[in-house]
Amino acid sequence: MEKLLQATLNIVRSVGEQLFIDVSRPFAYTLVAKFNEKKYLMKVAADAEDIPNSAIKDLKLISRYTDVSSICVVSGVKGQVLKRGVVYVKDDIVFMSLSTFTDVLDGKEPTYRVNRGTVTAMIDGRKLRELRERAKMSLGAVAEELGVTRETVYRYERGEIEAPLRIAEKLIQMFGDDVVRKVDIWKRPEITQEELRSRQMAEETYRLVESHPDAIKIEKRVIFVSTNRDKYEKTVELANALGVEVDKT
Repeated sequence: MEKLLQATLNIVRSVGEQLFIDVSRPFAYTLVAKFNEKKYLMKVAADAEDIPNSAIKDLKLISRYTDVSSICVVSGVKGQVLKRGVVYVKDDIVFMSLSTFTDVLDGKEPTYRVNRGTVTAMIDGRKLRELRERAKMSLGAVAEELGVTRETVYRYERGEIEAPLRIAEKLIQMFGDDVVRKVDIWKRPEITQEELRSRQMAEETYRLVESHPDAIKIEKRVIFVSTNRDKYEKTVELANALGVEVDKT
């Protein structure tokens, strides 16, 4: 874990700017970094499963209201090494290896993700149909080439299912890279109304569990609520990094 953290920090400092860091104990995030004028909450952990659901909810709440994205750099998922170019998505939070993170900073977005233990890719259905018709191939011809059913190819074109690694690679060979959608790792994670209700303390005030501030409050501006004297200093530091205010109650 220490080696992964140090390697991540080396990359952040070489191509971006470190705005905040705290490794005194596990929090929902490890640091705040800035790349190309955009800020990101980053969590570094050995395994994606080491990050509890409560921490993921904190990441989503902070991302939603401070206009930052969340990135988790991990070595693996459930003990399995997360390979280069493959990401893992849990509750709309993206987990990736350090090598994939390095590629992303170089402008190379990942194509594949771990989906229920299987590596898959999302096919650009409109593009697949366009390229298939341009090549004058029927659904059946593509299906035969891929070794799947005609119905499966039809569902790829409708965007109903993702393709396993072998099929995605074959489609890329047949039609080019554009047939597979890239994973957008920079987008802010979505948070459901149910998740918001589970953390709501008052109108537009939401509890944080694995963070320095105790809550996040939305008025005309975003405010971190701090009631813990021991974490107040770091709460202020985090607030400054994210451009929000602190209410000490």
